[in-house]
Amino acid sequence: MSLASQIESVQPDVYYKLLSEPWFGAIAIFKVREKRLDTEVNRALAGLAGRNGKGGASIEVLMPALKNALPDTAGPICTLEQKFIVKEQPAVNQGTHGTRLSAEQIAVNIAQTFQLFFLGGPMQGFYTAPTFYEYISAPGDAPFIPLAVTLRATFALTALTRTLAPAASAAAETVTLTDQQPGGGSALYYTTDGSFPGPGNPNAMLYSTPFTVASGAVVRAAAYNGALQGSMVDTFDVT
Repeated sequence: MSLASQIESVQPDVYYKLLSEPWFGAIAIFKVREKRLDTEVNRALAGLAGRNGKGGASIEVLMPALKNALPDTAGPICTLEQKFIVKEQPAVNQGTHGTRLSAEQIAVNIAQTFQLFFLGGPMQGFYTAPTFYEYISAPGDAPFIPLAVTLRATFALTALTRTLAPAASAAAETVTLTDQQPGGGSALYYTTDGSFPGPGNPNAMLYSTPFTVASGAVVRAAAYNGALQGSMVDTFDVT
């Protein structure tokens, strides 16, 4: 996998992680590439096209940026910076059909969701920047309050080899996933296309029975259990 594709894969993973967590179920979430989705964001803030019948708050997941190499480290290790723009339109957000979650609450929960969270592959766990959120200027007479959230992660420029987790096993090309949560009851999601394994990703599949993949396939898996935060992502090769 090229460096560019490694970096580009972080944004959709982060986006689908937010969509997969119950705390963000009422917040409109957007994945921003070259062009800002101003129309869609403004409609969500106005309560016209929010999420799950709610409106007044949104999260924009920006493309990550690779920062300077870290000094005194073995190998090509850098800092990757992931930014989010959180917007709140209080008149709508605090109303009957608003999310009732302030921009500050959303910012804190973004940080809590990703604190030390490991996405698999070359990027290590996220950590908060010294000032992890700050208010920014809104354009013109915009009725919303925007703030920026900044997370960072240690990023190795080549993929790291990791031991298979005991929650996943493969006999030939048949893959078995096992719920490790005490008491059970987890929903196990997996992908074979390299995307994020969570209920917010339409390409993710809910595990029910062992499944067959081609030799050499890469499987990613994660567990979700009620209101608990989703598990770490396990990535493994099937041989």
